Amino acid sequence: MVNYMKRKMLVQLILSMILALASNSMADYGLGIYGNANQDNIIDEKDIVYINKIINGTFEPTELADANRDGKIDMEDIEQVEDIISGSEVELIYIDIFGEAVTINKPVERLVNMGWNGVDVTRALGAEDLLVAVGNDYRAKTPISYPIISKLSYVGDTADNCDYEKVLSLEPDAVQTNLEANWAVAESGRAQYDKFKDNLPGIPLICLNVREIDNLSRNIRTYGYIIDREEDAEEFASWIEKQNDLIKSRLKSLSDEDRKDVYFEYRRYQTKGSGDRYSKSYIMAGGKNIADDLVGQESPNYYSIFDIDPEYVIMKDPEFIFIHASNQLNASDHGFETNDPSVMAAMRDELIARPELANVTAVEEGNVCVLDESILGGAGQTLIGSLYIAKLMHPELFEDIDPQAILQEYIDKFCYIDFNVKEQGVFIYPPIQSE
Repeated sequence: MVNYMKRKMLVQLILSMILALASNSMADYGLGIYGNANQDNIIDEKDIVYINKIINGTFEPTELADANRDGKIDMEDIEQVEDIISGSEVELIYIDIFGEAVTINKPVERLVNMGWNGVDVTRALGAEDLLVAVGNDYRAKTPISYPIISKLSYVGDTADNCDYEKVLSLEPDAVQTNLEANWAVAESGRAQYDKFKDNLPGIPLICLNVREIDNLSRNIRTYGYIIDREEDAEEFASWIEKQNDLIKSRLKSLSDEDRKDVYFEYRRYQTKGSGDRYSKSYIMAGGKNIADDLVGQESPNYYSIFDIDPEYVIMKDPEFIFIHASNQLNASDHGFETNDPSVMAAMRDELIARPELANVTAVEEGNVCVLDESILGGAGQTLIGSLYIAKLMHPELFEDIDPQAILQEYIDKFCYIDFNVKEQGVFIYPPIQSE
């Protein structure tokens, strides 16, 4: 037991180091663009003033003050900042998910987006018109939620299944890869990045974490500068920060004892570690992952899916069970694409009917809920899912919050579709009654 605890502590230490890397070692930077000399959320005249003060010796140099990244801070950096402000820069240098500087040729007018949430963020910034292809065919099956993107061709969503010949034929100005989450730093992302680079010579790669909530707003702002949607990025990032602050403020006094034990079922008796974006939804909402004690044993990877023994679930006796619908159902059976809750209801009924789980608290008390990807799966959606889950787990703290209204706000502002969530869609089952 002592050796196990030591091993667990070591794993957690390693994971904290990985997360630090995944944050691009830029926790103090508001915007990961070279030219952001004063390290706030915007490149503006203040950065020119800041660089001037560095040049005359008043201020200490900052890494991003070297706007053209030539190893010295001088008037050429001021010229680059002026070009960024006016939108006339020929090149832009940003910090990617690996903490490395990447040069993007500007403007980006043709974009292949192989990421999952990268597509959502691109749309949220009003830049669907830049997309010439996406990574997989899932969105072709979801024309209601993605009426424009669903018509695009797909080119593969990993370095291993990418149709490189097709990507090259599209002549993109940049390719946004699937390396957009913490796992890319923690696992094989570097090797995949190198494979992308070898097979897409001369094409700049965009790799930013737009899934996990950690540093999400900063990465969205960075992306906004890359694709010339700075104001849209600021609006989206500010909206994300608003929802994040709301959740944190309501749960700031919640004790560890008052957090609810949660079993998250990604597939039948398969779950995910707390480093995964799905787990973040209920952890942020005041829950605890019952599988945490398994990290470093059955699942040495903090971010991966892994099998979980039903006996373990029974032993941990979770107070809430959340089921991921999207990975187990046809695209037409959930979310934006249907108004019929019967398939999601059947998924819930199947779990409740498992005889081995009959005496689990969540089952006995009816706290079993099916959640759709669109309120769970990353970027701003993680926060929407968190609000739904917080409303379920801590109703006394979120009594006046209407998650459905916040979902509608997200759709109206950032999805560019005509959709009424009070009349359309199935995002959670059983539904939460609107205020």
